[in-house]
Amino acid sequence: MTIKLFISIQKIIQNTFRKILLVAMIFLSTSMPVLATNSTAHLQGVFGPLHDWPIIPIAMMLMPDGRVFAYGTNLAGMQGAKMHYVVWDPSLGTGSNAFTVLPNITDTDIFCAGQSMIPATGQALIVGGDALVNGLRNYANSDVNIFDPATDTLIRQSHQMAYKRWYATTVALPNGEHAILGGRNDRFFAGNTKLPGTTASYSPIPEIRTLDGNWRSLTTAEDNYAYGALGSSSWYYPRAWVNPQGKIFILGHYDAAYKLDISGTGTITKYPTTKPKGGRWELPSVMFAPGKILSLRRNKTAVTVNINSSGDPIVSSAGTVSMERLYGSMTVLADGKVWVNGGSSSGNTLTGATLTSELWNPNTNTWTATANASAVRLYHSASILLPDATVMTGGGGAPGPIKQMNGEIYYPPYLFKTDGSGEFAPRPTIIDAPSNTITWGQDFSIEADEVIHRVTLLRLGAVTHNIDVEVRFFDLPFSQPNNIVTIQSPATANIAPPGFYQLFVWNSVGVPSIAKIIHIH
Repeated sequence: MTIKLFISIQKIIQNTFRKILLVAMIFLSTSMPVLATNSTAHLQGVFGPLHDWPIIPIAMMLMPDGRVFAYGTNLAGMQGAKMHYVVWDPSLGTGSNAFTVLPNITDTDIFCAGQSMIPATGQALIVGGDALVNGLRNYANSDVNIFDPATDTLIRQSHQMAYKRWYATTVALPNGEHAILGGRNDRFFAGNTKLPGTTASYSPIPEIRTLDGNWRSLTTAEDNYAYGALGSSSWYYPRAWVNPQGKIFILGHYDAAYKLDISGTGTITKYPTTKPKGGRWELPSVMFAPGKILSLRRNKTAVTVNINSSGDPIVSSAGTVSMERLYGSMTVLADGKVWVNGGSSSGNTLTGATLTSELWNPNTNTWTATANASAVRLYHSASILLPDATVMTGGGGAPGPIKQMNGEIYYPPYLFKTDGSGEFAPRPTIIDAPSNTITWGQDFSIEADEVIHRVTLLRLGAVTHNIDVEVRFFDLPFSQPNNIVTIQSPATANIAPPGFYQLFVWNSVGVPSIAKIIHIH
């Protein structure tokens, strides 16, 4: 009893300290010295200094307490996440004391696993990953693990998947369950070289993880084109989201799209007229608004895919990016714009690699150049939005031309004064917001220390291999600006899956607060 009481008190002290540090972040964001040496910060944003990571952060998940759970390599930056994982606390900065390296005692190598948040608890669900067989890597496993941010422990679960999966996608469902799509299940390649006498083997049958941790297979939804051996590497982290009708929409890597109905043993249907041509599995896609996806395609083109209708999705042009961005990342910012960084025109090589970044405005369907980074971000890099409305971008390598055990923080234009000084703008502060779980279509109030002119809501991200199928963005309307406004949560779980969301308020000059993380369930 004494030990349990001590642990509870220790946790309360830690959480209180973290809240104090979060308040300090608000102060620092308005009092830090000039980051930019010219007048472009309010137009292009600014990258902070390069900082070290103890691993290559191939996968990152923002947790409900504001920290980032990350994994991907060992402490030498080599392939393999069987030994360690990392928790980064942004409120402590980017020094070594902000990173906690923890031992992976599950006997599962979670390198290139599938991931999603468990909506009811805020824990991280990790499925599959790599396996070592007879001393050789690049096989697969069927393990299921859960990271618990309350104890910072990674726990192996007793119920495994029916199929081994490496590079699988995990989709959070409206009822709190998870669908697992795609993945490879054996060792077929060593690097880019086909192994002699081997035959490709994949996992084209989806599975559902139920609320009690059990599994059921969608045996009548087997499909090698949607998430299996064919369809231009469709097994590789399928791009999949729940559509507003409650089905799973799958954006093919090349020129097809599919609908998965998970009822019973499953039904997969190919859309007859939707042909988002020119995709590649190395290019990013993200849902930027309810039922709307932005996707980079070949030849520097971008498209939007509108899946709001019960009929065939509508593909429209989203303009042209400045360069081909194979292995680049897409991040939905706090204002709903989409920031794209990293990548190379030639793949996972320095030839054609870029330090540039750019920003897409969904209201004008236009692209603008933003700040340049210090480090190239290629295969195994990732970018994720943080509660202070900045973006952590890091990683790359294992394999790759450079082992990037580092990261940079991107400060978007909305954080700066518009006078060209390069100084941070004063930020509003959320005084009161829901601390208890809210549900869909529920009215609730927010109070800030100045007049609120806008409220935005973003689901917590879970990024790896240039995709984030977790994030959702909402502009929440209200009647008129005030210090206290009443807004309504998104209408249904189909457009806003259960889970944890970052809530931002904006002042009259378009500067966001630090987010309050709320729970919708």
